[in-house]
Amino acid sequence: MAKTEKKKKKGIVQRMMFGDDTKPDLTPERMKMSKWAMFKFLFFHRFGTMVLLNILTALFAIPAVLVILLFYMNTAIASGYIPYSGNIGIGYPIVTDAVRQGMLTSFTYQTTEFLLLVPCIAVFALGVAGNLYVMRKLVWEEPTHTARDFFRGIKKCWLPAISIGIVFGLTLLFLVFSLGYFDVYNLPSALKVFSIILSILLFIFIILFTSFFMTQNAAFKMRPMVLIRNSFLFVVGTHLQSIFMIGLGLLPVYLMFIPGITMILVMVYFFLGFSFSTLAITVYCHHCYEKFLYSKIEDKPSTAYFKRQNEFAESREKEKKKSAAPYKNPKKRKRSIDEGASITPLTPTFRREDLERLEQEHLMVMKESEDCDVDPSEIEIDAPENVAAANVGGDFAPTDTKLKDGSGDADVKDEQ
Repeated sequence: MAKTEKKKKKGIVQRMMFGDDTKPDLTPERMKMSKWAMFKFLFFHRFGTMVLLNILTALFAIPAVLVILLFYMNTAIASGYIPYSGNIGIGYPIVTDAVRQGMLTSFTYQTTEFLLLVPCIAVFALGVAGNLYVMRKLVWEEPTHTARDFFRGIKKCWLPAISIGIVFGLTLLFLVFSLGYFDVYNLPSALKVFSIILSILLFIFIILFTSFFMTQNAAFKMRPMVLIRNSFLFVVGTHLQSIFMIGLGLLPVYLMFIPGITMILVMVYFFLGFSFSTLAITVYCHHCYEKFLYSKIEDKPSTAYFKRQNEFAESREKEKKKSAAPYKNPKKRKRSIDEGASITPLTPTFRREDLERLEQEHLMVMKESEDCDVDPSEIEIDAPENVAAANVGGDFAPTDTKLKDGSGDADVKDEQ
């Protein structure tokens, strides 16, 4: 028995660059897959694309990371100058309200940090817009060029992305401000609780709103007010489900609440964190669009994998051919050489009627060839007695023809 050759297993670098042969390709039978199956297929089958997208998105997060690191170092340095033991008289100069001054300093640094993060978050939103644009093409199974489509998505979606990034940053600033302001200035606890609850609810709403807003902005061409209205309606109509599903999509964010894993957190976010979140949010949001929005949009995909690019191109070409069909005037149609008047050949035993018909046909042919304006019905042939026979050879002289209006006289020539 012949031994079957074992297929050599590819390494992780080869799988990232060329794909995994063991994973099945997307066939028409697999197009109507569930959203969970779609997420698994794209995340594992297009793993290299996910990593490249994540790295490109992480580049736009560099300004925010620099601001966070700068204020972290400043806070660590400033804490050394606070006289923590002033209450017991040790240290110079003596500070009796060291705790309050420490809280005030920390609050000032924190507020300034998140205020500077507002434009940084707007810059980061540009990278997220490009990421979501590529994710939309992957979900719709359109041909993609990762880097090129990433920057094309930024070019198409930059203004709404910056706007929603600023709104998100201001909401985060309001949340941080509410958590520290009332403790520093000893304001009533009821007001503090109300402010914190309001800021948390607003922050959750903005997270859901931003998810629907940016995915719609990457998928559809809508006016700004329609985009805002649709996002608001999606949040209100699917609030509990959206909180759960988008919360699952933001799983990498929860790593920052686990102490002692800073390097692991950095590696996860640099290679997969952002792509995991954007893919999960894109799949869920497009599920909502398919359920509530597609029936009201022209030229939309009825399912996530509806048509491939060549099918769209073929349908457009057919529409262009139908709409651009030229008008053909039947009067100006070119005639074939087989069409029109013709001359019937004479038989050896011809008669006078044959000669009259031959002359009539000859004039018809001449009229068509010279494109004259004379109607064949106006042509009159002289009486048969004007026609004379020629010699015995059977040749006959031409007859005298004239028009009904008297023009076109011809001399009668008899050859004896």
